[in-house]
Amino acid sequence: MVKPKIGVELIVWGKGGKIFPDSEELLSVLDEVSSLGYVGVETIIDAFEKVPDPKNSLSKRGLSLAGLHMLLEGLHEKQANAALDFLRKADGHYLLLSFAGGKHNSEENYLKNAKLLEKIGRRATGQGIRVCYHNHWQEIVNDALGMKIICSKTNPEHVALAVDTYWVQSGGLSPAEYVRENLDRIEYLHLKDGTEKEMKSNAFPSTELGKGILDFRAVFAVAESKDIEWYVVEQDHTNTTPKESMEISRRFLKEKFEL
Repeated sequence: MVKPKIGVELIVWGKGGKIFPDSEELLSVLDEVSSLGYVGVETIIDAFEKVPDPKNSLSKRGLSLAGLHMLLEGLHEKQANAALDFLRKADGHYLLLSFAGGKHNSEENYLKNAKLLEKIGRRATGQGIRVCYHNHWQEIVNDALGMKIICSKTNPEHVALAVDTYWVQSGGLSPAEYVRENLDRIEYLHLKDGTEKEMKSNAFPSTELGKGILDFRAVFAVAESKDIEWYVVEQDHTNTTPKESMEISRRFLKEKFEL
C-alpha cells in the first residue's frame, strides 16, 4: 500500500479570534510547516488572498495544497466555483465541505444542503477535483443520522468523506469502527486528538496527537487497507505555539507509526 501524505490544517496558526492565519503572515507560516516535515496544507481560500502565485509559493517549500475547506451553510455556488478555480490553479484536488446541518442541525438542512453538495460534487468531478464531506460531532450524534442523510442523498462518485477522528469519538462512536464501516467512501482523514473532558463537552481541542485518548493505532490498522492520499493533522487551539504543537504531532506520527 502507498503511504499517505501528511499535511496540516492551518487553523492552529489563527490569531485574534481568526480561525486561519492572516494572508500577510501565510508565507512565514508555510516556512514553519515545511520545516516540521509536513508536505501539505489545508486552509481556506482567504488565507491566500495576498499570495499572487499560490502554487509556486507552496512548491518551492516542498508543499502541496492538500485541500480547501468551506462551510456548506449559506454557501453560494459562485463561492464554490471560485474555490474550484483556485484548486485547479494551485494544483489541489480536494474540496472539503462541512456543517450541512446548519446551526439547528436539522434534517431539513441536511436534505437541502445534500442537494447542493451533490451539485458541487458533480461539477468538481468533471474538473478532476474530489469533493469530500467533513464531519463534526453534530453529524455523528443520534447514530450518525446527519452522515447517513448525506451519504444516502449524494452519489459516491461525486461526494466522498473526509472523516475527522476526534469529532467521531466526540459524537459518541468509535473512530476505528466508523472508518471500517465507511472505508469505501473515505478519501481523506483528519487526525485530531483530544482529552476525555474536551470530547464530553464537544470542545474545539488544544491537544496534540498522542496526548489525548484517541486510539490512532486502531484507526490506522483499518485505514491502511485503502490508499487514502492525505492524512491531515488538525488542532484547533494551542497552549504553546503553533510550531511547537505541530512538531509534537508530527513527531508522534513518525516515531509511533513511521508516517
